Amino acid sequence: MGTPVWPADSGIKAIVLDFDKTITVKHTTGAIFQTAMLDDKNIEINFADLDFFRRVAPVICENGKLCIATFADDAEEALLSDEQIIAWNPENRSMNPKVVGKNLHLEELRKVLGLKKNQMVLFDDSNKNIVLAKKKGYAAIDVPEPVRAEDSDAVTGGFNEDAWKTFLVEQAQTKKASGGCTLL
Repeated sequence: MGTPVWPADSGIKAIVLDFDKTITVKHTTGAIFQTAMLDDKNIEINFADLDFFRRVAPVICENGKLCIATFADDAEEALLSDEQIIAWNPENRSMNPKVVGKNLHLEELRKVLGLKKNQMVLFDDSNKNIVLAKKKGYAAIDVPEPVRAEDSDAVTGGFNEDAWKTFLVEQAQTKKASGGCTLL
């Protein structure tokens, strides 16, 4: 469990994480407005893998951008959205999330950051979001929904070392399939 590695010569410039049930174990609906839920202990216990996140975040930030793409209510959107956090719900804009998934979030991030689709990777627990992102030309990693064991604090799934290893394998396969060249 050392420092996670970055995929050499991958051309990846942004790691985009879904929030609820990818980074977190539970859905956080409205927690931002429940200040009692925002203490360090409640935040830490809701991470799928806080230790891994603390180790991988600096690696990501050394090599690119760490971004969040999440569905959020209007009030949450007003508080959360910035250059690297895209938080809004397609339903609030008369769109079907099952049709657009996170693609509009990714497109907004892509434009703001000045990136190409092949320079971004989405990690999400929703297979639908993964399929839709891949159809639009984005790399995407299907993260198993995190589950906490009943008799301990151990969590399986979520954004963790296994998800990162899947990303590294897919990047190596992409590089091999392209003959070692990455088109940027």
